Parts: sequence; C-alpha cells; structure tokens
Amino acid sequence: MVREKTIHELIDHNSNIAVTITLPTHKVGEDSKQDPIRLKNLLSKAEKQIKKRESKNGFAESLLKPAYDLLNKPMFWAHAENGLAIYIADGKFDVYKLPYSVNEEVYINDHFLITPLLPMTSIDGTFTVLTASRQNLRLLRCTRDNQEDITPDSIPVAVDEYLEIEPEKQLQFHSGSMGQKAMYFGHNSNEEDKMVIVEQFYREAEREITTLLNDLGDPLILIGLNENSGIYKKVNSYKRLVDNIVKVNPDELSDKELRDKGWEVIQSYFLSDMYASLEKMGKTSDEKFSNNLGEIVEATVMGKSSSIFISKGEKKWGFYDEENHTVQYTSNPDGEDVDLLNWLSIKAFKTGSKVYMLPKEEMPVHATVAAEFRF
Repeated sequence: MVREKTIHELIDHNSNIAVTITLPTHKVGEDSKQDPIRLKNLLSKAEKQIKKRESKNGFAESLLKPAYDLLNKPMFWAHAENGLAIYIADGKFDVYKLPYSVNEEVYINDHFLITPLLPMTSIDGTFTVLTASRQNLRLLRCTRDNQEDITPDSIPVAVDEYLEIEPEKQLQFHSGSMGQKAMYFGHNSNEEDKMVIVEQFYREAEREITTLLNDLGDPLILIGLNENSGIYKKVNSYKRLVDNIVKVNPDELSDKELRDKGWEVIQSYFLSDMYASLEKMGKTSDEKFSNNLGEIVEATVMGKSSSIFISKGEKKWGFYDEENHTVQYTSNPDGEDVDLLNWLSIKAFKTGSKVYMLPKEEMPVHATVAAEFRF
C-alpha cells in the first residue's frame, strides 16, 4: 500500500512544472506489447505541453529523459501491473506500478496529480498474506478482490520437502541420537528436535520472503496456528509485519479464503478510521455533512473538513477563486484550470483532513464527493 508519507512528498515538492503521466498497463497478451508505445505517445504529448510553458532549449527533453529511458527496459514492462503512474519534476522522478487500472492522462501544472495513488491508501492497496504452515507455506499478494501466489520458487514449502533437499539437517539438529539419522516424524525424534527443525525451515524461507517483501513494501499478515506463527514471528525481520496474527489453520483455507482473512485485518488495522468515519457520516446531522463540492472546498480551505471521500475515476475541472471564496467550474479546461478533486485532496492533506477514494457505489449517497466537518 502507498503510505501517506508518499502523498505528502509529492505534495511538498515545489516545482513550476510538475508532470504526471498515467496509463493502464497489462501483464500479458498483445495489449502488453502496446504499453511502451502508449507511454511514448503520452511522453510526446507531455513534451509539447512543457515547451509551451518553458521555451528554454532542451529543457523538456532533459526533464522527460528518465521516462523515455523506460521505453528501452524490457524487464520493466515484463513485471507490469494493471496501471502506471509517473511523476516528473526538476529533481524528482517517481514511478508507481498500480494494482488497478487508471486512465491515459498527461497532467502538467505546478502540482502533481495525486488522485491516481489515493485508492492505494484507501481500499485498493496491496497487502501480503503468509501462511505459517509446516505442510503448505504460501505467500499471497492480495487486493480486496484478487490474490496472486508469489511464493518464491526457490524455497521449499513444507518441512518434509525441506528435509529431502537438506537431509543433513536431520542429523545436524537431532539431539537425541548422536550419529543416527532421525526422520522428522520418526520414532527417534522428540518435540525439541521437531521445533528446532521447524525454526530452521522458517528461518531459511524467511530470508527470501523478506528480500521479496522489501521490494514490494506491502504490509504482511501472518496466518497460522499459535505454535507455527510464533516461531515465524521470532525469525521474521520484515518491518511491516502486522501485529494482528490470524490464528487459524491455513492448510484448511483456499487462497481466496486467506485473502478474505487478510482483508479483515486490513480493515481493522489500517482502515478503521475510514470505516468509522463512513459509519459516523451516515448518522451525523446535516450541518456536519456535505456532498456539495463548492461547500466542501471552502470548508477545507478554512480547515473545517475532517474526512473527505472522493469517487474513483471522477473529474471536475475549474479553479478556486480565493478572493471571493468560490469555485468556478468549466467543461472545457485550459492551462489555467485544475482538476478540482485533486486540488481538494491536496488542500485536505495540507490542512490535516483524511482523504479516501472509493468506488461510486460505496460513496456516501453515491455522491462524487462527500465530507464530514469538524465544526
């Protein structure tokens, strides 16, 4: 999941020319071969727009060069997700592969377009689930609606498999019969032997799992019975392991059921504020709630908003008239207009409001935007 720190870094980066490029991408198939071409076309469009703002010779080409370089990196495209968001400014070049699709868009202003990342801080972020099992260790990368098995191919997923690959481990860790080869479930093995072998099994798997997770940055949810999850937690070095362990037997659950268990943790651990605000919004009095964009913008500028909900995929163009404290709308945006929902999100973060992005059907009263006010 993208953290709020990432959003704040984008908001706080000062630049006269801030470029945001988004496009849907594809993991496999013919469409995936067209993704670099689509990016090239968007970069060409961005270059033309930049030259209208900054005529200095070579500026646009130099600014966009890191993005153009992506076109010649096959491995970058081989590991595509469902969407791509690229942020470019003087001294900044950030790329985010997204687990959901986004529109093809070039947005150039004195601020970035942060709305493409907001679903990652709300309900469309990714999380990982690890089964602390002795028979079927699984690492799943999940969203609310999907899961993918990303268990490293190089690690054994069961203790028996581990001992077949490393038979000397049985002798090395057998404490009851020096010089004899004790089977893991054999008569000569005792509980202490088993626990030492299980710990070593998890310890060696943990190295590669943590290496992979450090690249992904997702929160990790552990699912397993007390004894197994306790041993894995002991050897774990991944910093985003969630404290809430799901203490059930994962061998009895499908990948989908494991994902659903993980989502319950995400809801309670990461999104509790959002759901509490949604519930409160449904009960609050009219003066503490609004779905009028102009009213919400004005309240947010004044620091009155506490939680703001924005419908995913929506656009509202115009600008905020600071002198008259009114929102001006337009259906034909030009270089002076901004994406008002994005501008509102930026203001909300700056004034300490929480910002969430939801599918239209999950929005309060199915509105484009809704807010709860502090006062």
